[in-house]
This record gives sequence, C-alpha cells and structure tokens, in this order.
Amino acid sequence: MNRRWLRWGWLLLIVPAIIGLARLRFDVEVLNLLPAELPVVQGLKLYQQHFTSVRELIITLHAPDAESAETAARRLAEFLRGDTNLVASADWQPPLKEHPEAMAEFIAYLWINQPPEVFAELANRLAPGKLDEVLRETREQLATTLSPLDLAQLSYDPFGFTRLPETGLGGELMSGREQEGFASVDGTFRVVFVEARVELSNYRDCAAWLKSIKAAVAHCKNSPDWPANVAIRFTGAPAFVAEVASGMERDIRSSALCSLMLIGGLFWWAHRSWRPLLCLLAFLGLTVAGTLGFGGLIFGMLNAVSLGFTTILIGLAVDYGLVLYQEWIAAP
Repeated sequence: MNRRWLRWGWLLLIVPAIIGLARLRFDVEVLNLLPAELPVVQGLKLYQQHFTSVRELIITLHAPDAESAETAARRLAEFLRGDTNLVASADWQPPLKEHPEAMAEFIAYLWINQPPEVFAELANRLAPGKLDEVLRETREQLATTLSPLDLAQLSYDPFGFTRLPETGLGGELMSGREQEGFASVDGTFRVVFVEARVELSNYRDCAAWLKSIKAAVAHCKNSPDWPANVAIRFTGAPAFVAEVASGMERDIRSSALCSLMLIGGLFWWAHRSWRPLLCLLAFLGLTVAGTLGFGGLIFGMLNAVSLGFTTILIGLAVDYGLVLYQEWIAAP
C-alpha cells in the first residue's frame, strides 16, 4: 500500500514539473546579469530601453578608398532592401538625402517641437500681412551676401523654414555635413543601418536573423561588381545579444555535458557495470529537469547565470547516487 502511494506521489510531482518546464523562460539580457542597484547599470538599462532598438543591426565597411566604400555601402543596402521578408529598412546615407521629398515633413516636425514662444514668433513672422516684407528682406540679403551657403539656402528657402533657432540644423542639412553619422571624414569607413522585419523577442531570434543577414551579405559580396578589399563587420544590439547569449549557452551546455561524461567515465572505471551507470545518468537528468521545472513553476523566468550552477547540482546529486548504489550493493 505504501509503495502504491509512493508511486502516485512521484506522478503528482512529475505533473507540476512538466508544467514548469513548459512555462520556463531564460533571461539572457546582459545588463540583468549585473547588480541592479548600481546607478551605471540603471542608466544603461534606461538608455537601451529608450534610445536604442534591439532590431537595428549596424554593418560597418572599411575599404582602401572612399569610392570603393561608398559603392559597397550603396550596393549592400540596395541588396538587403530587396529581401523584404528579412529587412524592414537598410540605410547607407541619411534618409533625407535619399528621399528629399520628406524634408518638408521633417522640418515641420522640428518646428512643432520648438518652445511655444519660438513657434509663435515664426507664426507671427509669416502672417499673411508680413509675407511681402519677408520676401523683400530675403531679396536684399541675396543681393548683399557673400556667403555661398546663404546664396544656396535663401534661393530655395526664402521664408527661412530651415533656419531653426540655436540648433543650426538647417545649415547642416544644406551644407552637406549630414554624412557625419554614416561615413568617416576620409570616406573609407562607412556604416549601414539595417532594421529587422521580424520581431526579435529573444536571443534565438537574434541569432537566427543575424545568421540570415550574414548569408545575404556573403551572397552580395560574391557578385562580380563588388569592390575588392572591403572588410565587413557586424555590431549593434542583435549582434551583441546573439554573440553573448549564444556564447553563454554554449559554455553552459559544454560544462554540463563534460561533467556528465566525466562522472560516467569515472563510474565505469570504478564499477564496470552498465546498468547502474545508465540509471545514475538517467536520475541525474531527471534531477536537473525536475529542478528546472519547479524553478519555472515558481519563478517563470530564470537568469541564465543560474544554469551555470547545473554542474554543481550534478556534482551534488552524483554523490547521493553513489551512496544509494553502495547501499543497494550491500542490501539489494
């Protein structure tokens, strides 16, 4: 009777463990591995949450000359844009330069986000009764100025929409310095910003998407018109998450498997018996699976570092396994 209740008791424990394994999730966020109370860690989390995108990959290109770098960046961006199932956007130069028709909307956005008194001053200056005066002042400035920038800017913008106060952004847009965020000063180093089409919710998605991007980049490099001696590297959130999390997973898996192999080898060397060896390995696997299952049932999400203690758990469990085996030999 007691044996029957014991068997049913084991079954009752297996059911919640299976439910826990089904809902178990691993937290592989690198910043969550650091002490949460540190101000630096909190600041990095806020920056990553509000100012970076986990879907944006940065591809860097370094070429011997500026022309090769520009050609490679342009062709790579155009090639990646063709894969609409993989890439949402690929920018190798400022979007406003590639799509100048969006300039008006962008400038309007900048003006709307100015302080209320600055925007009111613009509305007052461009009131219907003052437009003739504004145009007259612009004509006089064009006739007297010696600045090439003013000549180019006022010819296309007589009302001064691109002259935002204090920021000077309008002058930068007209002067051609907008490539600063996409290319080095000498033009031999360029970056391409690639945004994923799919949602990268975990590190496995990041690794799979990055693998597809690398395959597409390799296919583009094999084209006959690709410039020679162009070095390509990958960085950004997807590459960082995929590299760190995949490395952690690989290290944890290899350490656990090596521990099992070492334990199995030592047990076989000492006892030379297959049946207890297989039973020992099976119980070790059940111990780890049951521990993870109840961890998932209670917490739902476990830190990836917690898996590093799997080898310690295996080492502790095998001690009890050897004790039970010795007791079984003494009293079968």
